[in-house]
Amino acid sequence: MWCLYAVVPAQAQAGFDTLLNYQQVQDLMNQRDPRQQALAWYHWAYYTERQYGDTDSAFQYLARSVQRFRRIDDTLAYQRARSDLADWMAKRKLVDEAIKMQEEALFYARTSGQVRLQTLVLARLSRYYLSQADNANALKYRRLFREANLILKDTSLEVTVLLEEVLRLKKEGRISEAKTLSARTVELARRLPHKELLTQAFYNSGAIAAYDRDYDTALRFLKKAEAIPMGPLDNQRRLIYKELSITYAALDSLHSAYYYAYKYADLADSILLVNRDTAAQRIAMQFDSREKSKTIESLKKEKQSALSQAQEQRLFIAALAVGLCALILAMFFIVRDYRHRLHTTRVINQQKEEINARKIRELEDALKIETMQSMLEGQESERQRIAHDLHDSLGGLLAAARLQLESLSGRVPQLQEDKDLLKIKDLLDETIDETRQIARNLQPGTLLQFGLVKAIQDLINRVHSKGGPEISFQHFGSYTDLSQHFALNCYRIVQELLQNCMKHAKAQEILVQLTRTDQQIALIVEDDGVGFNQETVLKGMGTGNISQRVQFLKGEMSIQTAPGKGTSTLITVALPPSQGKP
Repeated sequence: MWCLYAVVPAQAQAGFDTLLNYQQVQDLMNQRDPRQQALAWYHWAYYTERQYGDTDSAFQYLARSVQRFRRIDDTLAYQRARSDLADWMAKRKLVDEAIKMQEEALFYARTSGQVRLQTLVLARLSRYYLSQADNANALKYRRLFREANLILKDTSLEVTVLLEEVLRLKKEGRISEAKTLSARTVELARRLPHKELLTQAFYNSGAIAAYDRDYDTALRFLKKAEAIPMGPLDNQRRLIYKELSITYAALDSLHSAYYYAYKYADLADSILLVNRDTAAQRIAMQFDSREKSKTIESLKKEKQSALSQAQEQRLFIAALAVGLCALILAMFFIVRDYRHRLHTTRVINQQKEEINARKIRELEDALKIETMQSMLEGQESERQRIAHDLHDSLGGLLAAARLQLESLSGRVPQLQEDKDLLKIKDLLDETIDETRQIARNLQPGTLLQFGLVKAIQDLINRVHSKGGPEISFQHFGSYTDLSQHFALNCYRIVQELLQNCMKHAKAQEILVQLTRTDQQIALIVEDDGVGFNQETVLKGMGTGNISQRVQFLKGEMSIQTAPGKGTSTLITVALPPSQGKP
């Protein structure tokens, strides 16, 4: 994964610009400090991606880190983690959204004087525009990056960026530009105490010159790279030997080509030496084991000879013993064969029972899904019918009653100031508004017209009330291609979770987060309310409806809560095959 903090400069941002191992991440996770826990989720994302290649889970962990930094109002950490999240989104082809997020981080860094964050974001923006072939903006942000780095004065960071740019230019076949930039990289690397950066700069220059068939220049840079002290088993040295051998071969200097080919092979052999020693030790142990086996076999033969001599002296007893042993042996095989048959029969019957039970479970699950689908479709149909009745019938009657009152007030002027009549008008207005609100909750028109994100935002606007909890909504990815049926179930799940928070949580803040990856949609609803004990609190109809919808969508639901510690509900649903990419 391409990242700008691979070389840690002197002005590194505290807690971010290091790579942690498993134990260090767990130590952070066990801290009670909310900032340390948020930082633990940040490092856990990178550890998961680095160790297991699980980019989907790592993306979720990084999004959780962003959310936790936001909750504790650590703006610098929030913007840094969010910049990293945008970089991951760019690798998922969501470059436009990544650019917007990086521009927000850049605005914060400039207004707050965070030079390191500003430099990091400028480098990433330059790379995004290059990937979109927008050379004008790419050059603009590359110039701004260099200006910012003049203040930061982190040559290691600039060399790391330039090395990555040289490799990109070489890969694109832009050799002339790659040679020019490589020379600049060598010039900067000479000023650094990091010999490994200078070695890599020399090696890149030599490899590019060899690719361009400028073999004299290639030899000059490769020889400089070879002259820098390195570890005896350094892999970079092995690459240098290989490139030198290829270059000399191209110049028909076969003696030198053979020399470096030999050094390349010798270094590779040295790297494998430890494995060979281990193999030799294992072979020696096996040889000792064989010698011991021979000795044991010899002792067995001597013992057998002694037994034979004793048997000759006791021939009658031996014959009787042999007969008895044969009888016992026959009985043993008979009993063993019988037991084997019983065991085989039992295993076969057990497998048949398991197969039948599995088929029954599959049929039951299919029946449950069909029943659940019918029930959910019936619920939605009934909601639609009730919403139409409320809007068309009851709403029409209430509106007519309101018009009649207005007409009566117009005919009888003294009634226009009557307090009782004014109260009746106010009650009718409230009843009409409430009827419309109920109809909108039963049948979300915004979902049908504008999609899932706008529908959830509209739901939050309607649920939010003065004096009530603050509700935040975050969404990552695109949802315009979701089927109406899939989006409606996701909307109903959010609706039920919000109603539970408003009724029971007594929260000050509620977060609704919707994240889409290549394979699934993750939905998180968190509050800082009173929480509850999952073992003692009974599940109501709302929780049952949520479980049914999650089960119908073949998703998973996880609830983390405790008395006084708020509630966090995570629901992950796999996308249908036709909607596998955002």
